[in-house]
Amino acid sequence: MVDESFCSKALQYIEPQHFTNEALGWVFTTLAAYWQVYSMRLTDMPLRDAVRKLSPERALRYAHEVELIIALGEVPEADYVKNELRDFAQRAVFAGAHEDAARLFNEGKVSASYDVMARAQERIADIRFDSVDRIWLFDELPERQRERVRAQLDPQNGVVTTGIPLLDRATDGGVHPGEVWVVFAYAKRCKTTWLINQGFNATRVHHLPTVHFVLEGKGRQIAARYDACFSQELYSKVKRGEIQTQLYTQLAQEYETLRRLLVIRTLNDWDVTILDIDAELHYLRTQGFFPKFGVLDYMDLGRMRDGGKGASETQHQVGFARDHKRLANKTDTGWWSAWQAQRPKIGAHEKEHVLMSSNVADAYAKVRIVDAFGSLNATDEELANGEMRVFFESHRDSPVNQLYTVTNDLSRMRMITSSAVYVPPAPPTNEFE
Repeated sequence: MVDESFCSKALQYIEPQHFTNEALGWVFTTLAAYWQVYSMRLTDMPLRDAVRKLSPERALRYAHEVELIIALGEVPEADYVKNELRDFAQRAVFAGAHEDAARLFNEGKVSASYDVMARAQERIADIRFDSVDRIWLFDELPERQRERVRAQLDPQNGVVTTGIPLLDRATDGGVHPGEVWVVFAYAKRCKTTWLINQGFNATRVHHLPTVHFVLEGKGRQIAARYDACFSQELYSKVKRGEIQTQLYTQLAQEYETLRRLLVIRTLNDWDVTILDIDAELHYLRTQGFFPKFGVLDYMDLGRMRDGGKGASETQHQVGFARDHKRLANKTDTGWWSAWQAQRPKIGAHEKEHVLMSSNVADAYAKVRIVDAFGSLNATDEELANGEMRVFFESHRDSPVNQLYTVTNDLSRMRMITSSAVYVPPAPPTNEFE
């Protein structure tokens, strides 16, 4: 009942007698009746109320199945259920048509028999439970309005703020579900720190289930950085297990409230494709973890899934970017990732300048695929002083072209702060373009 499109289609094919016992058939009838009235999934309270209206003998007989369904909550692997139900529905249609066709054939109505099987074949081919992005504009206004009103129950509507209020204002709130946002920077210029702060923001501020993929390095290093970011203990002390007692106590208490909200997954095979990412998301769903936000550190390391050995680096990067965007749309999750900038010229870390999209390494075409992109900029002196200039160039099809100065405390891995201010970007110079 979680997937409304799936529910509407599935109800055309399921009957109470299809279930393995009377209790499950009754639960289905209750769910279906609730759906027909409210067009929304059933929570445990209405189901418990329905049980109370039964006779004591029936309520006792159904108790085990009802409590099991309430305990399971959402089905962990929806795709598996859809595939199984599709197979069941197709076999049921075929069996019913075969019986009718056989009867007509035995009665000598050969043409009618053939027609029955032909119609059955068409219906079988039409049984699909995957979501199709097709809108009947004039017919579906009530459904659209229900979705809009329901979305207002979440003040953020699934949007994850960036940690820079002025940037959020310029981009309609931040990262929307289905969007992929990217920052690029020179090597060792805080891309991972930025991404960790976005994971920190998604979990601490928005309490969204978040998955952080590491394509280079070790997961325990990323975990230590998160521990420093959350606790505000020095990263050097966190790595040695020397967190102050008070900070550790506070961290443990906060983590207790955030349980099951963040998974760090390392994929260090050097040939990671979007299929590997999707497989991990598939596994997490079977464990009851449904990510609503993702961090990928970082996109340039992914390979296109059908590139083979002959694909160039540019083809791999563009192909993986497209695959990543499709996955974001498919799962309706927001994502942050990072790219590498072109190798800096001599003196680039000493002179203040701003990286533009023309400075993206290897494959410029990536900028046309993602929904928003910007750059992290800091000279050696700015890094030493805990400063970072974040230049955001574009959001969807609209230019942003804003530069923000934020604090960048690498000793505690805290980068995004509410004290970010807008400053006019310095005009690009040919020396560093």
